Amino acid sequence: MSKRKKLTQKKKATQIGTAKPMDVAALSNPTPFEGMLSDIFEDTGDDTPLRKAQDILYDAWGETDSRRRIALARKALEISPDCTDAYVVLAEETAGSLTEALNLYRQGVEAGERALGKDTFEEDAGHFWGILETRPYMRARAGLAECLWVSSKHEEAIQHYKDMLRLNPNDNQGICDTLMTIA
Repeated sequence: MSKRKKLTQKKKATQIGTAKPMDVAALSNPTPFEGMLSDIFEDTGDDTPLRKAQDILYDAWGETDSRRRIALARKALEISPDCTDAYVVLAEETAGSLTEALNLYRQGVEAGERALGKDTFEEDAGHFWGILETRPYMRARAGLAECLWVSSKHEEAIQHYKDMLRLNPNDNQGICDTLMTIA
C-alpha cells in the first residue's frame, strides 16, 4: 500500500465521528490555466529562481505520474527553497504520516511568507486570491489548517481558516463552508 493511501486512510479513520474539513487535495490543484495566466499577466522578464521553480511546479500539477510530480517538486526546491507549491506537492505525494504532512505544509507556509514578504500581507490583505503569487501560500495554508484539524488542534486550525478569510474574503477556496461544518 502506498504512503499516500495509508495517510488518506489514517485521516479518514481520525475523522470518524467528527465534522470533516475540506478535501485539500481537491482544492490544492491549481487550474491548468494558472501557469498560463502567470505568463500572460505577470511576465516582467524577471527570471528569478522562485519564478523558475514555480514554472516547474505548474508542469508538476499537469503530471499524471506521482513519481514525476515528486521529482519536479524536489527539482523546484533545489532552484528555490521558497517554492511553496513544492511543499504542497510533497505533502500530498510523499507524506507517510499526518506529522510528515503537517511539517511539509508548515514549511510551505513559511516559504510563502518569505517569498511574499511582510508588506504583501499588509498591503494586499483582502485581495489574496486575485494575486497569482499568493495562491501557493493559500494552498499550503489550507493544507496546514486541515492537518491541524485532523491532529485535533482545532483552535489553531480555526485561526488559520479565519485568517485565510481575512486575506481572501471572497473565499475562492470555500473556507466558509469548512468553518460552518467545524466551528
